Amino acid sequence: MTWPTDSVYLLLFGSGLLGGAGHCVGMCGPLVAGYALALPDRRATLPHLLYNLGRLTTYAVAGGLVGLSGSFVRVAEALGPWPRVLMAAAGILIVLMGLAVGGWLPGRARIEGAGIFPGAVSGVLRRAAEAGGPGAAYPLGMAMGLLPCGLVYTALLSAARAGMEGTSPADGFLRGFLAMAAFGAGTVPALFLFGKAIGTAGARLRGALAKLSAALLVAAGALFTARALFG
Repeated sequence: MTWPTDSVYLLLFGSGLLGGAGHCVGMCGPLVAGYALALPDRRATLPHLLYNLGRLTTYAVAGGLVGLSGSFVRVAEALGPWPRVLMAAAGILIVLMGLAVGGWLPGRARIEGAGIFPGAVSGVLRRAAEAGGPGAAYPLGMAMGLLPCGLVYTALLSAARAGMEGTSPADGFLRGFLAMAAFGAGTVPALFLFGKAIGTAGARLRGALAKLSAALLVAAGALFTARALFG
């Protein structure tokens, strides 16, 4: 059976697009606002572009690394039927994590970095923006890409699962890299516009968009599982 592999990247991009407006603005919006307000020239566009490019770089490289690790499962043909089992299990785990991110599972733990230490991170962002201006934007964005985030973790798991489709470690790295690049690119518009406008969507709209984003991740996990079982 032929499966639409590229649709996984579209699902991840869509999840990032919806999650950026619904989840990322809600969780990281205050940090972005603190950085934007501390810029010497608040009308400048380049710092916001570099900041988001930094986040995208971190996401893509992390995706490549987990895709590389996932590729070894596919390459190890000596494992017999076990690669399919592991690939299906990874898909199911993505579904479960997507359900958790969407708040559809009981006992969901909070793993959002911005909620854990907003004061410290905001202070660092403000000081870096005041001291470095545009030159600090790219490394700050890379650092922000490392903040704990359930949505990002689920996307990374999807990237690792995409790497399992690779025919070589290099192919696995590329698949994971592209998967997280697609997700990261989806998050850029909302945070870029938020940083420029320092505005927020209504809480109810953010919540709805966040749930739609989680639903797309669930769909990606279901697609991965189906491909492992029936592909």
